[in-house]
Amino acid sequence: MGRSTGYAGLHDYNRAIRDIAASADWQSGKLARQLERLVQVAARYMGVGRVGIWRMQQEQNRLDCVCQFDSRFGLTQSVKSLGGNQFPAYFAELTKNRVMAVVDALNDPMTAELVDGYIKPLKIASLLDAPIWLDGEMVGVVCHEHSGIPRVWRDEDVAFAGSMSDFAAMALSQNRYQQVESARERLTRIIEATPDVVAIMATNGYLIQMNPAGRQLLGLTERDDVTRFRSRDFLGEQTTYLLETEILPALHRSGRWTGEALLREDSPQALPVSVVALAHHDMVGQLEYYSVTLRDLTAQKAIQREIEALNNELEARVRIRTQELEFANRNLESFAYSVSHDLKAPLRGIEGYSRLLANEYRDSLPEEAREFIDLIGASSRRMDRMIEDILAYSRAQIRQLKVLRTDVDQLIQQVVSEFDQQFRDGVVLTLQIEPAVLECDREGMVQILRNFLANALKYSRESTPPRIRVEGSAEAGGYRISVNDNGMGFDMRYHDRIFEIFHRLTGTVDQDGTGIGLALAARSAERMGGRVWAESAPGQGATFFFELDSGTHA
Repeated sequence: MGRSTGYAGLHDYNRAIRDIAASADWQSGKLARQLERLVQVAARYMGVGRVGIWRMQQEQNRLDCVCQFDSRFGLTQSVKSLGGNQFPAYFAELTKNRVMAVVDALNDPMTAELVDGYIKPLKIASLLDAPIWLDGEMVGVVCHEHSGIPRVWRDEDVAFAGSMSDFAAMALSQNRYQQVESARERLTRIIEATPDVVAIMATNGYLIQMNPAGRQLLGLTERDDVTRFRSRDFLGEQTTYLLETEILPALHRSGRWTGEALLREDSPQALPVSVVALAHHDMVGQLEYYSVTLRDLTAQKAIQREIEALNNELEARVRIRTQELEFANRNLESFAYSVSHDLKAPLRGIEGYSRLLANEYRDSLPEEAREFIDLIGASSRRMDRMIEDILAYSRAQIRQLKVLRTDVDQLIQQVVSEFDQQFRDGVVLTLQIEPAVLECDREGMVQILRNFLANALKYSRESTPPRIRVEGSAEAGGYRISVNDNGMGFDMRYHDRIFEIFHRLTGTVDQDGTGIGLALAARSAERMGGRVWAESAPGQGATFFFELDSGTHA
């Protein structure tokens, strides 16, 4: 049987309530100090071992201990929490009682869920829990915990616990009010400082409030009474029509309208603005007022007009440049035609007459003259090849790309077959091709591979035996083809020169070359969005690479 004697009486409890209300801690308005004062006074006057204030976390359905006083240690930090999902019966009892008085905490049905996880570990004999109510909602609990012999709670104990709950509710209410006021003050400062127009209007269209930026933008002074104006006083005929036919119906229908409008559209001070209008309703759903935010778009519209003018100018320049390029391409085609016909005709004459001269008079000419005739013929043939290469390079510059799905293996087999005779003459050929289908310009690919293979055959012909290896492999984001030979190689200091037109490495076997083949391969790769490069060392052969950055692999 619990005992009920030896504790404060009603007079003592009244003095405790006056003590709390008159204390500097309570008068400070600081929530932490108020709650600390509350638990200290409650523990001392009620004579319990521990008093704690628990806050309800509604979104998580959980009670967290935020302030605790222990008679042995004073104010203590606590990290205890009680979840509503774990202790549903206890949470339900809290909502039913003004004060939940439990004499035998170990055996009372109201606290049965708490026995193993809370009551036994803390050696609690009796509980007096007073829910904290605020605006019809339970926001916490003041928990008085007694250890030792179970305690029978008297009416004055229960009443005092309820008073502690009321004090806690007042402290929380005051704190909530302070937070709301602080938020309202911050919001007011933000609205007052914002350069956008912020206005509140009654349902009849008359202004209720407007920030300084709005007054300035609309030409109103601080002394002007904004409540004398309606929103349509600042609108022209077209914008008023927009207000009545689109904006207001949208506000009534969905509570929101955004778009652009024009203030004072019929005056020299016409002002383009972006609009965010909102409809606000009271607790029962009745329309209460409108709010509108306007942003001056004058500078933005000026920039937009400037951008449009620049775009128009750019488009005009592009059209002119395109016409110039088309004209240049036609001139280039005409030049190529002239080279093909006008230059090659006399060249064929030189080569033909030198051949006739050699055939008819070789025996009667001195040896030095015969050498001169041979040089004329060789030079003519070299010039003919150079003209053909120049024509090929110019065609590659102006040719329209034709992107097709191309099987890499078939393409390589096709190009290799063009050199079938050379490969039958003792050249060791190795193919290692990873199957793939590329979206590429097929003619450009053929041009690159053809030049790579011709180059490899030419520079490895002195090797015993000549070895050529062609590889194809999928790389990150693309496909790579390489052609390797065991020829004489070259110094990497000259790497960039070999891909330039008319540039050849001196001292090589390719004295008859024109220096255009690799330049043509590089140009073809560039037009397809790919790249070519080489790796080599003198006497160690060379590897030429082509990589296409984009492709579809089967």
